[in-house]
Amino acid sequence: MIPIARPCIGEEEIDRVAEVLRSGMLAQGKLVEEFEREFASYVGSKYAIAVSNGTAALHVALISLGIGPGDEVAVPSYTFYATASSVILSGARPVFVDVDPRTGTMDPDDLERKLTPKVRAVVPVHIHGHPADLDAIREVIGDREIFVLEDAAQAHGALYKGRKVGSLGEAGAFSFYPTKNMTTGEGGIITTDDEYVYSRARAIRDQGQVSKYEHHYVGFNYRMTEINAAIGLVQLRKLDEFNSRRREIASKYTEELSGVVDTPFSADWAEPAWHLYPVRVGPKRDEVVRRLRERGVLARPAYPMPLQRQPVMSKLSDREHNYLHVLFEGVDYSDVETPNAERLTREVLYLPIFHCMRDDEIDKVIREVKEVMKSI
Repeated sequence: MIPIARPCIGEEEIDRVAEVLRSGMLAQGKLVEEFEREFASYVGSKYAIAVSNGTAALHVALISLGIGPGDEVAVPSYTFYATASSVILSGARPVFVDVDPRTGTMDPDDLERKLTPKVRAVVPVHIHGHPADLDAIREVIGDREIFVLEDAAQAHGALYKGRKVGSLGEAGAFSFYPTKNMTTGEGGIITTDDEYVYSRARAIRDQGQVSKYEHHYVGFNYRMTEINAAIGLVQLRKLDEFNSRRREIASKYTEELSGVVDTPFSADWAEPAWHLYPVRVGPKRDEVVRRLRERGVLARPAYPMPLQRQPVMSKLSDREHNYLHVLFEGVDYSDVETPNAERLTREVLYLPIFHCMRDDEIDKVIREVKEVMKSI
């Protein structure tokens, strides 16, 4: 069975973890600092703050930008739940924006329609590893005092007009979940050029401490461990190689499957990192997924619904479902329309793609997709 994704861990990562375990220094320390420096340099930002996971990166970044109760934050409706939940965790209210039907990234035209005076941040998601159109989003924002927080959880090393994503907003947030383009086992990181955001984020991730036992903020235990950083340092140094392999696989899929399925669109100003390879197969998507799995290919349906349709979104003012319930009285997302996102959730599936994928696995995926689509 070919999985949708697979962690790609080598002996070098295992050896570095063993070194850390033998050292006895396991909590956040010098390796985390080294990883932060190298990741900031790779992305092209001044600072990086390592945290325990990608959701923590979004959460801490929002709070460090000053987002909180009374604020609204624009997020795309087609993405993973954490993009919205981190806004809710900060006490702010998400505003759901439709997406470009070709790339799945935030639609600047719908953003313009949905901007309110309370919107203080926009979180474009570089979905599937394809950059959002940040210049168009900036044009919509204009001279309003609105922060851009790039959700780059799926886009390590992706390029927007020649620059790495995560270096183009007031802050960026990455995830190092096991199946991402690079991993730390579990972890995340915030990137920024703003010294104030950097200093706040460093404290907030560590119980609000600015020095040992001196707490200037209400913070969290969102630290990254030395074990995670050891894996991350090895993986980061291989990231360009990993992404090159993913682009090679995506290129072969596109070449072989164009005309068989609707292969993904890539804007001419983008160099995607191909965390996921999305194809559109129409209303019979679930049947295609079922038949591929019967043939040993674990394709996966896209996100099952736009974020505003998630069950919890109708229960935000309910104590049982949201401990910040008092901040969400009267919130109603039932009439929010995002037709492009709705369609993508019905028609898109993801084909297996991971940088240690073998050629025979790639060939099998292509062969089985052709056979299934011929029979549908």
